[in-house]
Order: sequence, then structure tokens, then C-alpha cells
Amino acid sequence: MEPAARGALTKGYETRGFVPSIVQPLELSERSDSSKMAKQGSTDGDLAAERHSLATVDWKQVEEAATWISAKIAVTLKRGAQEVGEYLLGKFFRNDCEFARSRTPHKSASFRALAEKCESPELPVSKTWLNNAVSVAALVRQLPDTAKAFKQLPPSFQETLLPLRDPAKVEKMARHAVAKHLTFRKLRQAVAEERAKLPKGAPRSRQAMPVVLKTLNDSLKLLTFAGGKRLFTKADLDGLDEEQRKEALESAEQIIERLDDLVQKLKGG
Repeated sequence: MEPAARGALTKGYETRGFVPSIVQPLELSERSDSSKMAKQGSTDGDLAAERHSLATVDWKQVEEAATWISAKIAVTLKRGAQEVGEYLLGKFFRNDCEFARSRTPHKSASFRALAEKCESPELPVSKTWLNNAVSVAALVRQLPDTAKAFKQLPPSFQETLLPLRDPAKVEKMARHAVAKHLTFRKLRQAVAEERAKLPKGAPRSRQAMPVVLKTLNDSLKLLTFAGGKRLFTKADLDGLDEEQRKEALESAEQIIERLDDLVQKLKGG
């Protein structure tokens, strides 16, 4: 075939869209597979980028999360402490704020029994937290109607102000804490300085309990409750042999005799 004819033939194929097989368009199935591969490659790349971003600390994200969690915990604890304090104030102290905040050891035998359950699976809070919840609830009720600062403080800050005892002084210090954005440490220091201003001889801390009261309270606790349950059960008594039962009876009678003597002296006053 002449070169001209071959050229015309080639030109004819080109006009009909003929392209050498090595560059022909892919079949539909082949194009689909290629698209999937490209998409998979993109997905893998995005996943790798995401994993890389997770391996890098985003400090802004960390701070935002810490702030959110702290605020949520503060609100939850504050609401819980207030509700518990109000409940205990009514349940065990008949809503008598003065009595609840007093330092008398004869507040409520039932409340002391409840405190003995603290730090157990039944009541996973400390005795200090339980007492503070009552004291804060009682103090809130004694604050003037215009008092707002104390109620704004978180529970730990409120508890720090309890030693001031005077509702007016408490609210004044609370306003100072809110206005100056005091830290817990600085507030505690301010409370200590305020208490140091008290006249010499004025009571600044809980006075030592008289030996009579301490002995009776300790004995009552030992003889009545242990973990919230009766200490001496029938099983305890059945576990004594004859000699031990006799010795226990003699000891119990001696205790009763001494208590009777004490009762008479106290009545004779």
C-alpha cells in the first residue's frame, strides 16, 4: 500500500474515533474499580490524617474540656451538698439551726449513728463532709435575705468560711472572695487572719470536751452502735461460755452501779 493510501486509512480511523489500544478508554467495570481505588485511597489518607491529629495535643480542646468538667462537677457537688444539708437539718435537728451549729456533743444520737456509716459502701462520704453539709445549710438559713456572695461560692469555699460562725462576717468575707477572685488557699489564709483578730481569750476553736462528757459519749458509742448495727447480738451472747458470761454480767452490773451513782450526782447538781 502506498504511503498516501496508508495515511488516508489512518486518517479515516482517527475520524471514526479509533485510538491505539494502549490508550483506549477503560470499560465501565474498570472505571468503577478505579474510582473505588481512588476513593479508598482518599479515605485512607483522611483516616491517617485524623489519627495524626489525635496524636497531637490540642491544648485549646484540653482547656475547654477541663473548664466544662470543672463547672459541671462544681454545680453537681454544690447542689448535692445543699440538698443533703437541708435534708439532714430537718431529719435530725428539726430545722433548729442554732442547735445544729452548736458544739454540744448531745446533738442527735441518730445523727452520730448515721456518721458511723460514713466511708462505707452504704454511705461513701466522710464524717467531715456530712457535718459540713449540715453546718452550711444552717448557716445559709441564718444569712440576711440580701446575702448573695456566700451562696455563689463552691462547697469547699463555703466550708472554709464556717469557722467565722457569725453570718454577717461570713457574708462579708464571701463578698471579698468573689470580688477579688480569691483562690481557696488565699481564702483560707484570709479566714485565719480574721480569726486572729479576735480578742485574746475569745474561743477560736472547739474547746476540750469535759472528761465526764467524753467518757459517757465514748461509752454510749461503744455499747450501742458498731457500723450502724447493734453491737451485742444474741449470737454474741451465745458465744460466751459459762465463765465468760459470769464475768460479763459482773462488769455490766458494775457499769450500771457507777452510772446510777453519776445520775444521782448530776441530778443533785
